[in-house]
Amino acid sequence: MERYGIVGWPVAHSVSPAMQEAGFRALGREAVYELYETAPEALADRFQQLRAAGLRGWNVTVPHKEAAVNLVDDIDLAAAKAGSVNTVVVRHGRLAGYSTDGYGLATAMTEAFALPLAGSRQLYLGTGGAARAAAVYAALNGAAAIVLVNRTLARAEALAATILAAAPGLPVRCIPLADTDDVAAALRQCDVLIQCTSLGLRPDDELPLAPSLLPQELAVYDMIYGRTPFQQAASEHGCRIADGRGMLLHQGCRSLELWTGQTAPIAAMREALNKALRQRN
Repeated sequence: MERYGIVGWPVAHSVSPAMQEAGFRALGREAVYELYETAPEALADRFQQLRAAGLRGWNVTVPHKEAAVNLVDDIDLAAAKAGSVNTVVVRHGRLAGYSTDGYGLATAMTEAFALPLAGSRQLYLGTGGAARAAAVYAALNGAAAIVLVNRTLARAEALAATILAAAPGLPVRCIPLADTDDVAAALRQCDVLIQCTSLGLRPDDELPLAPSLLPQELAVYDMIYGRTPFQQAASEHGCRIADGRGMLLHQGCRSLELWTGQTAPIAAMREALNKALRQRN
């Protein structure tokens, strides 16, 4: 029996076990995918425990993706440049770190909006860990321009420095969220808005951005999976919207491919993911 899992804090809410185990079944593999709730101070020990226990690989989720960079033996170039690891593969006793988040987002946006990554002009709302891996992946894979909007300008500037280190010469702008005129002007020049904040996870959250600033027909990708008030408002304003389940699906499919060397059974994993999300809600 092959063993895989996900390491996070908290992690009990994860729907990844249902999705990944459906993928393993479709491939005819006998495998389990388990939850490993791990406090930050216990992360290094957890990695060693999982290696010793014979796991073939695991996912890493909030808040551990950045810390995981220093806990693997080998690291993929894109993960190193992003400073983020969400997938660990065990090979001959060594831990190899990858980031599949950017791939997941890019694939999801192509699927939802017929928007290829190469040549796209992207605006990221929020510049935390979720945005980091996605923006660096976009920069490395042909995005034409990136705009970073954040409540705290210094955080946007820090991410901009990371992006430019990975892709020197790429046009990158930072705009404070309070400068609504500049944000609106930037949105008119972009192909997609990527909502990366946690606003929308709770029913009483404020909207991350005033819908009136959004151009009609703009593609709006919200990393939160499930319909949020912001998605609803953007849709009513005439925008094309998609929630984060596509990103979750495709980053998970890529993780499975890294672990097994086989093509992910996307349809089976999508069905299981959607079922798990319906049951959770």
